[in-house]
Amino acid sequence: MSLLAREQRIAATILCGIALIVWFVMAICPSPIPPNPSSKKPWSERRDSIRLADSLRFEQWKADREARYDSFFIADSIRHEQWRIERQQRWDSMRVADSLWRDSIGICFVPRPKKDTILDLNHCDTTELQLIRGIGRYTAVQIVSYRQQLGGYYSPSQLLELPNHQLPITNYPSFDTLLYRFTADTTAIQRIPVNSSSVDRLARHPYLRYEQAKAIYTLRRNKVRLSSIEDLRSLTELPDSTLLRLAPYLSFE
Repeated sequence: MSLLAREQRIAATILCGIALIVWFVMAICPSPIPPNPSSKKPWSERRDSIRLADSLRFEQWKADREARYDSFFIADSIRHEQWRIERQQRWDSMRVADSLWRDSIGICFVPRPKKDTILDLNHCDTTELQLIRGIGRYTAVQIVSYRQQLGGYYSPSQLLELPNHQLPITNYPSFDTLLYRFTADTTAIQRIPVNSSSVDRLARHPYLRYEQAKAIYTLRRNKVRLSSIEDLRSLTELPDSTLLRLAPYLSFE
């Protein structure tokens, strides 16, 4: 037992000696560290090299982007030109088919010449209105639509009241010349029975607001029956100008 312990002590002593020798050698001869070449350069040179590398990367990125943009632009222009050609071909085929269909059934569209004529505003339709110089389809529809709202025209000057529209007068020396092309048959006016109409029926007329229609209805209920337009002059909601415009459209029967 003592012999084993002695051998262990000898081995431990040998290991400690080897460790001391290795430490001594490393302390005397340190391993050389390779110098950093960049650390020897001044900051100005390193800064210029960084800028140069960054500018080269930016130029490469810009060139790649322009190349992609050019490719996209060329492809888009090719697609647009192809779409235009196809649209023109479809349009031409539709025109040919439509002309063949018209010829097969004997339809011939002849443009109607404009002419100077006199029309009754309460009996003409949109087709007849378009025969007047200076009046197109949209204006004709506006005239007929406003006639239905009013219940009929009592004067051609009411065309000045067309909502959201102004009659074209470029082909005439004055607006009065255009108005002379129309007359108004007052017997065709649809009158509103004041003594039997509701508030909503009165308010549907373009010359009356809802408050004015309600005032007429309230006055009629208080007086039981209205006999003439003079009975409405007591209403502060209806000025004389409104009563003058409204008189041809009211019936007191």
